[in-house]
Amino acid sequence: MEKIDGFAFDRLYLFVKAELVPIFFQLLGQGFKVNVQTGGSIKELLCNQLGIDEDYLTERIQTIFLNFKVVDDVNSAIVNEDSVLALSGAMPGLVGAILRSGGYYAAMRSQISHKKTQSSRPQGTAPITLKLLNLIVKELGPTFLQNGIMIKGEQLQEFIESRLEDLKIKCVSVELNDKPVEIDSLRKADWKTKLVFLQVKSEPAV
Repeated sequence: MEKIDGFAFDRLYLFVKAELVPIFFQLLGQGFKVNVQTGGSIKELLCNQLGIDEDYLTERIQTIFLNFKVVDDVNSAIVNEDSVLALSGAMPGLVGAILRSGGYYAAMRSQISHKKTQSSRPQGTAPITLKLLNLIVKELGPTFLQNGIMIKGEQLQEFIESRLEDLKIKCVSVELNDKPVEIDSLRKADWKTKLVFLQVKSEPAV
């Protein structure tokens, strides 16, 4: 067991068959923790810290929410400690057009648009919550899972319980805190008050 900022966490590594990876996307959509350098813009965070290509940000990430408000300018919106950042691809219909970052209908949603902010806390390494939605979770999700995500233990326990049969069939190997374990044993894990660092890697697709 290790600690980050005083919080104890377990490390769970799953090596799975490639077709199982998409079931973990729901965890990415619900939100996971990442430690980042705060006080910078969304663009700096996504491109410089998380390694997302600038062209991908411009062309594929069509809607961005910061603390539940739509962001129109990724250069001026500042990410602070405990921010909630959600990334989405294009959404269908009029709703999608209205929510599109920097889109033609941006003026119609002034009440839910993010205003230009400055860093409200000292810059430094701190956790934020990141959510990946629809198209974005399909395209970026596997990389985030391979690199590892920090999630609430209770959230992970509920997921394992609901998908246990799939995990039994398609999980090639499981390690908890660097020790091999059986997938069934995770049902007994006491993670309710903990964070868990989860890594999911897969066999190459055939």
